[in-house]
Amino acid sequence: MTRESKASTLTYLYGLQKFGIKLGLRNIESLLDTLGHPERKYPAVHIAGTNGKGSTSSMIASMLRAAGYSVGLYTSPHLVDFNERIRVNGRKIPDAALIRYAARLRPAIDALQATFFEATTAIALQYFSDSGVDIAVLETGLGGRLDATNVVMPLVSVITSIGMDHTEILGTTIGKIAREKAGIIKPGVPCVVGAMPAAAKKILLRRAAANSSPLIDVNTLIVEEHADGSLDVRTPTRRYTAIRLSLKGEFQHANAAAAIAAVEHIAKRGFTIPASSVREGLRHVGRFTGLRARLQIVDRRPLVVCDVAHNPDAMMVLASSITRMPHARLHIVFGVMKDKDYRSMIRSLAALDPEFYTVQASIARSLPAPELALAIAEEGGKGTCFASIESAVNAARRAAAPGDMILVTGSHYIVGEAIGAVKRGSPHAKRTTHRARALTEKNIT
Repeated sequence: MTRESKASTLTYLYGLQKFGIKLGLRNIESLLDTLGHPERKYPAVHIAGTNGKGSTSSMIASMLRAAGYSVGLYTSPHLVDFNERIRVNGRKIPDAALIRYAARLRPAIDALQATFFEATTAIALQYFSDSGVDIAVLETGLGGRLDATNVVMPLVSVITSIGMDHTEILGTTIGKIAREKAGIIKPGVPCVVGAMPAAAKKILLRRAAANSSPLIDVNTLIVEEHADGSLDVRTPTRRYTAIRLSLKGEFQHANAAAAIAAVEHIAKRGFTIPASSVREGLRHVGRFTGLRARLQIVDRRPLVVCDVAHNPDAMMVLASSITRMPHARLHIVFGVMKDKDYRSMIRSLAALDPEFYTVQASIARSLPAPELALAIAEEGGKGTCFASIESAVNAARRAAAPGDMILVTGSHYIVGEAIGAVKRGSPHAKRTTHRARALTEKNIT
């Protein structure tokens, strides 16, 4: 297929964002009905959460892949290429398949005025069916109860965390957000839950009891951390020793425990997942799934670290992790979406006494760099705004002395563009096969 054909398809799909975000399952159920309900042809794992759901989804998929299964993985948003959202065995959906499925669904999409995420979800579910996957791992786009992915009846559900994000849609209290996330708990289906406020946990417990769904609290698992960075995780049925995580940051330990608990429940449904596959999967998440930008070092001269933290809770955890990574001065290339609580994010990062390089992604929702720089100044930080992400990355690289660290964070879109800039600007950066995307998503899913 030609590059123009893919560009035309993406122009059409992104154009569906004019219909905004529609919470509800009517459209996605209609789209899947036209396809013969592909989501019913393979088992699934369903993951929601304010933070950690992308990492946890990829960890689960990686362990299943290490055990020899064919695995579909649906996540959002992408970093560089739209096709990253839909993967089978770590490989992105081919352009030709994406074009074909979009064309097949277009009459139904247009008739329903389906949204971007509804259309993309239908494409993913059909592609997984046609690929003959043994199991699919699905990350919610927003919330849970009314998210387009909530059409599946999973083997196990996972809710990684609950915090204040997307409050204009999900609600302005922890309780309201928890009720939306709890909507993925299905009758009789086990649900693994991570660390979260007591008020949120109470709502999940109530929902699980009403559905006769076993609730597995990650906090009840025993996680032992060793000086060499390895982990031991003890569950009610197994002890996993000498686990090494390819995803860096102490916050990934809880995600790994949640993923292990989920995999154990998958194993109870007939999947063979030995302890060796658990260790191998967690050690090679990027290789098995393509996941990137979780405290990822993308260059070493100077040290450049990328992380997709994009809300206050995630930024607080990221800032704590950065203090544990050796560096002299800290340079932060930073951009955010205007609908985020970016002042709380600034305060977490400003405590590290960095030099900020503020940027704006090439999407309508991104906060202008001068406004972000002003907010940083008002919070006691210091920095400079830049006209492009590439110019900010290059300026940080010029300013960085030996021993300094450059951190790129604040949004998937900022990080995605920055990765391309780092690769173009450094002969030392690890090679990548991802092309810079020609079109950029204009709304979060």
